[in-house]
Amino acid sequence: MIALPPAIQPYGPLLLVVLAFVDGLLFGLAIKKAIVSFIIFVVAVLLGTYIGISLPGVSAQALMSRAAALVTQWISSAPAIFSGVSIFFIIGIAIGIWKG
Repeated sequence: MIALPPAIQPYGPLLLVVLAFVDGLLFGLAIKKAIVSFIIFVVAVLLGTYIGISLPGVSAQALMSRAAALVTQWISSAPAIFSGVSIFFIIGIAIGIWKG
């Protein structure tokens, strides 16, 4: 348990739930922004390749294969991540991604 002043000690469990929810909201917002940024970057690389301008060592195929490898790695570790997380944190992530 966290150390709280005596006046708010009875509200400790409620504070933990609220903090987990708010933390989930912030993580969800960050996840959504990261996904949107990656999609915009892939579109920029595809347009650059179509026009004939490209970054050395960056191709659409390399980006997609790397993204697929990362997603499969994250999905395989998802049960271990969410096993010890409260439902309010997961709800916060979902709302953060949805409304972010």
